[in-house]
This record gives sequence, structure tokens and C-alpha cells, in this order.
Amino acid sequence: MTAAAGGSRSTRRTVINVLTNWGAILFGMAISFVLSPFIVHHLGDARYGLWAVLGSIIGYLGLLDFGIRQGVTRFVARHEATGDRDAANRLVTTALGLFSVIGVVAVVAGAVIALNLQRIVEAPSDYLHEASVAVFVASITVALSLVSGVYGAVIAGLQRFDLLNVIDLTCEVLRAGAMFHFVGQGGGLITLATLQLSVVAVRGVAYVIAAHRLQPWMQVARRFHDRMTRTEILSFSAYTFIIHASVMVLFSADALVIAAIMPITQVVFFVIGANLTQVAMQMRSGVSNVIYPLVSSKQASDGLGAASLLMWKSVRLSTIIVLPIVITFLTRGPTFIALWMGPRYMSTAGAVLQILALGLCVYMSYQVFGNSIIALALHKGLAPAYIAEALLNLSLSFILGSTLGVTGVAWGTTIPQLIMALGFAPWFCRKALGVPAREYAMQAWIHPLAAMVPFGAASFLIDRTWTAPNLYYFFGQVAITIPLAIVGSWIFGLQPDERDRLRGWLGASVLRRVRRQVDAGTRGEVTQFRSL
Repeated sequence: MTAAAGGSRSTRRTVINVLTNWGAILFGMAISFVLSPFIVHHLGDARYGLWAVLGSIIGYLGLLDFGIRQGVTRFVARHEATGDRDAANRLVTTALGLFSVIGVVAVVAGAVIALNLQRIVEAPSDYLHEASVAVFVASITVALSLVSGVYGAVIAGLQRFDLLNVIDLTCEVLRAGAMFHFVGQGGGLITLATLQLSVVAVRGVAYVIAAHRLQPWMQVARRFHDRMTRTEILSFSAYTFIIHASVMVLFSADALVIAAIMPITQVVFFVIGANLTQVAMQMRSGVSNVIYPLVSSKQASDGLGAASLLMWKSVRLSTIIVLPIVITFLTRGPTFIALWMGPRYMSTAGAVLQILALGLCVYMSYQVFGNSIIALALHKGLAPAYIAEALLNLSLSFILGSTLGVTGVAWGTTIPQLIMALGFAPWFCRKALGVPAREYAMQAWIHPLAAMVPFGAASFLIDRTWTAPNLYYFFGQVAITIPLAIVGSWIFGLQPDERDRLRGWLGASVLRRVRRQVDAGTRGEVTQFRSL
């Protein structure tokens, strides 16, 4: 295979992976869009707020991953690039051994939390028993997810995100259908936790089957359990774990902070706004998750320089793609929440959404950059920064939340994001990669944000002058402003060589379509002639 053919195939695979990721995310968003109001209205504010708090608590058991899954993805990509099958077998077997032990720890920890839940959360007495049972069931779900996640990491390392998305989407549809049925019949927190466990079990089986079909030679055997491989995984994952733990605090502690200093019903108002920002985060992940194994593979085959170039393009382009969502939340968030959840949530949840969106305008690029730095195994220096951000987040959330309410907690998240994205990231980029801070700023914020100015201005004016009576109307308004984002991205977001490549791709695509039509017409004329 020629280098050009290999590059073309790699590009095609990357595009397919990103598009299927976004398709899965959009489909998942549609499900959540319908499911969230349904669950809130059936459970009630207090019960749903308790479910959100329990999710935050159990989410910390996910830290028992210790960054191992991300390490498996990275090393699978490298071993695939070098063709080392024995190393891949050692990697998978060793990771499964680690997670089997960790899974038992997760279940024991869940049991301890469940038995002491009344000391951790001030839950209404009517819901305490079902909340405790739900916590224990959820801990079993975490354990099963850790073990089966090894096979998901293998599929990701092989850059088959299309297959991952098919599995995940199928399971998500099953989960949503079951929730509509059982919650609609009066199911509560135990029902929700049991459904999650069932879906994770089905997904895990699908991961195992898919991984073995992709790599029929892959074996899990005692002889492949290797001490050196375990050391390699854990040495890479140690700093990854610190980063993941800090991220968990950044995005999961807010509900716990609110529950600690305010009535639990206030959690709902924050979660509604915060969950919407996760839409933008997921769209960003649709690119960065694909780029992660690709950067690792590129570093193994072509060196750090080629991998860094790929990273920079990813940072800029993924930010441009996700910014229209963030800008829409920033300029029209309260309007959307009023139409979606109801007017009573508009003021508080809408303000939370706008505050969080402000931080994401620059923080999105920092996350893509950080993910790529991990893929390059240069993430040791990121760990202290993430710890500092998490501590600042917690401190400000408590201080500002005590005086400003849930919007103060939102500011407690946004202010550290702005500091890290605008201050630390350019400095670290210069230190780790030798790239000037100005270049980082151009790639990460200036070009992407300049591209969104026409779109943002139009969105702001529409929200102030053109009332949307329903969600269909709202999405129609967004649709008519999207061309402004496309034009702005073409002028300010893309580099000259990228515009030339896109022109060539579009021209070739149109030419192929014309040729197919001509060929079809010619065949039709020949058939008609023969029939005469």
C-alpha cells in the first residue's frame, strides 16, 4: 500500500469515526431531550434531585478506573501500529486482572456507602431505603462496567468507534424504552438503578463479542498476565488517574455542594442547566476520543512532530464545530429551557446554563488539548494544574453558592475554567511542546471565536426581537443562523490549505455525482435503444 493510499484510508476512517460519534451523540441527545422532562415530572423535584446526588456519589467509584482504560486504548493503538500481538494479549489479560480485583472493591465500597447513606446525604426519610438499595445496585453496575470496559477500550484503540457507537446506541434505546415503561408505571430509584445495571451487562457482552471479532487472535490467558505490563499500565495511568479524579470533582461535585448548603430541590435547577452543557462536551468528545488513539498511533509511527501537528488541527477544528452549540446556550439558554422544561425553570436554570457556557467558550479547546497531551504521554505536568483547578472549583462553589445560590455554584465552576484555559494552557503548551503562547491563543480561541461572531450576533438579536412560541420554532431559528457560522468558519476558522482541500473534496464529490448521473442516463438510453 502506498503512503497516499494509507493516508487516505486513515483520513476516511477518522471522518467515519467522528461522524458516527456525532450521530450517536445527537441520537442520545434526542433521547435525553424527551426522557429528562418525563423523569423529572414523574419522580418530582425532591426525588429527582436525590437521584442526581446519588449519581454524583456513585460517579466517584468510577475513579477506581485509575486511568487504566485510557491506558489500554493508548497501548492498543500503539501495538496495532507496530503489529505486536503478544504485547496486545498481555495488555488485555493484565488489565482484566486488575479490573476484576478493583470491581470487588467497588461493590464493597458501594455497600459501605449504602449502609451509611443517611450520614452522607440529608435525604427525605420516605426515600432513604430505596436510595440505599439503588446505591448498592449502582456499585455493581460500576464494577461490571470497569471489567467490560477493557474490551470497549480495545475497540477504541483499534479506532472502530463506528462499532462502539452502534453498540452504545442500541443499549441506549433499550434503556430509554425500559425507563419510559417502568418509570411510567410508578418505578422509582431502584427501578432506575436496575435498568442501568441490565443495560451495562448487555453492553459488556456486546463489547466482548465485537472485540474478539475484530481481533480473532486475541487471547485472555494466565500466561499473558505480565508484571512488566502491569507496571507499564499503572505508570502511565497514575497521572491519568489524578487528572480523572480532578475532572470528576470539576463536573460531579456541584450537585453535592448544592445538597450540602441548600435544599435538595435546588439541585434540579442546577442539573438542568449543567446537563445541557454536557451536550457540547459530548460533541467535543466525539472528536477528541477519536483523535486520542490516532495521536498515539501517529507518534508511534511518525514521531512527535507529526502527532503534534495532528493535535493542533484537532484543537482548532473541534472547537469551531462545537462553538455554535455553546454560543446558542450563551445567547438563548433561558429561552430554550423555558420551552423545554417549563417557565418555572427559565430564570435560575437558564442563568446557570449561560454562566457555564461562558466558560466553555475557551475551555473546550483546553480539554481537547489536554486529551491529546495524555495521548502523547506528556501529561505529568497537567496533573498539578487539574488538582489546583478542582480545589479552586470546590472552594469558590462553597463560597459563592452560600451567597448567590445555585448561580454562585455555576460561577465557582466557570471562573477556574477561565483561569486554566486563558492562563495555564498557553504556558504549558510553550513548556511541553515549545509552541509560543500566541500560537496557542490563535489556534484555540482567536480563530474559533472570530468565526462565531456573525452567528453569535444573529442569535442574540433573534432572541431579543423574535419570540419562539415552541421548540420547533426555536430550532428553526437556530437553523437559519447556522449558515453564518459556516461562512465565519470558512473565512476565519480554516487555514488556506484546508480550504483548498475542502474545495477539492467538494469538487470531486460533485464530479462523481455528475458522472453517476451521466452513466445512469447513458445506460438508460442504451436499454431503450435495445428495446427498439
